[in-house]
Amino acid sequence: MSAYGAILIDGAAFSNALAWLYQNYPNHQPRPLLAATPYQALKAVGPILIDAPAGSALQQDWLAGADRLRDAVWMEAQIPINELSATLQRRLRILSPDGREFWLRLADGRPLRRAWEAGAQWPAGFWHGISSVWLYDNGPVQAWPNKHPELDCAPHTQGLKAQLTLDWPLLEALTQDVTPENVTP
Repeated sequence: MSAYGAILIDGAAFSNALAWLYQNYPNHQPRPLLAATPYQALKAVGPILIDAPAGSALQQDWLAGADRLRDAVWMEAQIPINELSATLQRRLRILSPDGREFWLRLADGRPLRRAWEAGAQWPAGFWHGISSVWLYDNGPVQAWPNKHPELDCAPHTQGLKAQLTLDWPLLEALTQDVTPENVTP
């Protein structure tokens, strides 16, 4: 399959993310990563994956740094979007080296930008199906190119059960102090 674009949006950054997406990007299909999980009730405030091919209105708005999309994460994907959704879902809960379990804010570009700025590296196979991860930092930046998108370090079908361990430098970069920003209406 050839590459296509997809965006991860943090639903908590909007007062009603799904309605906003359907209203502003009716030709795109949002896929809440918490849908059909025990956390279904939180699907609108959790990470939302949405197709955003290169050149689409959604991708162009992200490239332009539109306020509501600036903290979204754009990815060049190599696998079908339904498979990408399941892959990303398996990465929402992670383990620390001492075995504690955490939720990963995978759709919020702010902690990911801090990790990129710190030079933190993801485990091989973390970005399965994704050939590059792009963040917005005064313009689009390719944060993590992935030379081996075929690798999958969490291939199990265990739903949201944590199965990946992130190292301390990456966890530290992801959890540095975050100043809460206003929720966009």
